[in-house]
Amino acid sequence: MEMAIVIAIIGAISGFFITRSITANRMLRENVTRSNIDTVVIALAAHVANRHRLPKPSLNNDGWENTTAREDLSGYVGYIPFHTLGISAKIASDGDVKPLIYTVEPFLTVNFSSLYETEANLGGNFCHPVLDPKISVGGRIASPDVVAFVIDVRSNPPTIADRIVVTVSKNTTWISRDMLLMKYLKGPPARANTRSQQQPTQEQPNDVDDFNF
Repeated sequence: MEMAIVIAIIGAISGFFITRSITANRMLRENVTRSNIDTVVIALAAHVANRHRLPKPSLNNDGWENTTAREDLSGYVGYIPFHTLGISAKIASDGDVKPLIYTVEPFLTVNFSSLYETEANLGGNFCHPVLDPKISVGGRIASPDVVAFVIDVRSNPPTIADRIVVTVSKNTTWISRDMLLMKYLKGPPARANTRSQQQPTQEQPNDVDDFNF
């Protein structure tokens, strides 16, 4: 009887510590995911500061942004282009070392000559109105404060129809263009929406994609 009691006590203690260990490991993985996403956001902001545009996703997780011209939206949902951003593949992954999903507003990936509007450049800047935003986060589509990009884990990929629809989970991070400009680039927000013409210069295609979840 005494031995049975001792075994039961040991089992209870072991179960307690196993549960604590599982919880601690899960929290650690979640913290790594959050930290990596924050680093990716900063890298994307730096890319915008240097190139005046957001990169397209990598469609085969090779680290390079896809530059193939597409008429549908599937070319704007993929993986973090970590080589393009100058970060490691590990940073572009979640706490389980699975690649993060990167979704970007198509209009903000084209070649702009400047970030902000100037008298010499009224229609070719990153701040130019997005008349038909393609990303909806949790049913939200806002203009001119459009969703610039979304980062999420592979277990919660967006769906693609006439728009890219993102269902919000605990790991979903979306950054609006105004937030990107004001918080990360320390500049003014985009100007108010108008019916002006959107005619930036598209990049020339030079890549092949095979993205799939």
